[in-house]
Amino acid sequence: MVLGSAIFAAPLQADRLILRDLTLIQNVTVIGFDEEGVKVTDQSLIPWYAIELGTVDPEKQADFDRLRDELGVPLFRVHQRLKVGDYAGAREPAEAIFPRYQDRDSNVAYLVCQATMWGRIAEGDRAAALEPYFCCLRMLKTGKVDPKKLPGDRKLDFDKSTGLTGDLLPIFFDQEKAAAALPLASAAAGKIRGIPDGVYIYLASLSIAANDLETADTWQKKIRTGHPILKEWNDLLLANTMVQMNDLRGAWGLLEPKIHALEPWNQPVARYLLGVSQSRSNEYVAIENGILDLLHLPAMYGSKHPELAAAALVETDIALRRIQQLEQAAEIRRQLLFYYGGTLHAERMRTASPSPSNP
Repeated sequence: MVLGSAIFAAPLQADRLILRDLTLIQNVTVIGFDEEGVKVTDQSLIPWYAIELGTVDPEKQADFDRLRDELGVPLFRVHQRLKVGDYAGAREPAEAIFPRYQDRDSNVAYLVCQATMWGRIAEGDRAAALEPYFCCLRMLKTGKVDPKKLPGDRKLDFDKSTGLTGDLLPIFFDQEKAAAALPLASAAAGKIRGIPDGVYIYLASLSIAANDLETADTWQKKIRTGHPILKEWNDLLLANTMVQMNDLRGAWGLLEPKIHALEPWNQPVARYLLGVSQSRSNEYVAIENGILDLLHLPAMYGSKHPELAAAALVETDIALRRIQQLEQAAEIRRQLLFYYGGTLHAERMRTASPSPSNP
């Protein structure tokens, strides 16, 4: 009888995973799972975006299915969108799970935060992109993530020593968006170990855009480095503040003598501020000179910094209409919508109601 019951006893069933590429993983034991993925017998970690279905311990099956649904689908969509370079398309699924990953340190968390950053930039939400960028920077500085594992060809253009990224220049154009992004970016920055001075530059510039000049000054005073690129931002932030306060002559006087000597990385923002300092003037010659400076932006940096180029075209359009060059202004608006139609500035122009002075 003992022998008979041993023969007919149901054997223990091993766990089984079916991956999205139809690979079948069986005769393994799922040791555990969390936001990072599923750990199996041999200690390997299988990320949720790779898992289609799974059969695990019945007591764990409900939690497994819940995490697969909550994380697997959006992670898979993020993975696929980054793989094909559709950063705007990656934003929605990345945003859905960003709060769950923003404070974690892993390749999966980096995937989500990087997709959130690029997605926000792609849709013109540059101020909000600072928060996930600081999350990415925090992870990259720990050395716990491998950016080479990110799907697709694009990799973050950043400098670990300065904390600056060519993907996001330290200048912002929307006061409401800047004000909303500032506390979130500040909180994310505070979690970076050994905060590089470039982070303070971003926060100071964001504060200027939010018209919070006292906070901007606080951030700027934290900058201590003598790095060639960073040290020039004392003048650039001051010029930006002067423009914000309508001290146009002061901003022009600060930038014009040194514009050609500035570091190449700083040139786009410097040329924009120099152009604005003149194009908003009440003097005809200064306005024309400012227009010429502004038109350098799309010509020289349009492909690398489309939002900055679009902002320069908007300022050019306004200046041309102020001096009654309406045909030229109409051509500038056509170029903005044609070449930079996906930017925040183009969207604003499309939704703005036309006026008699804005044909």
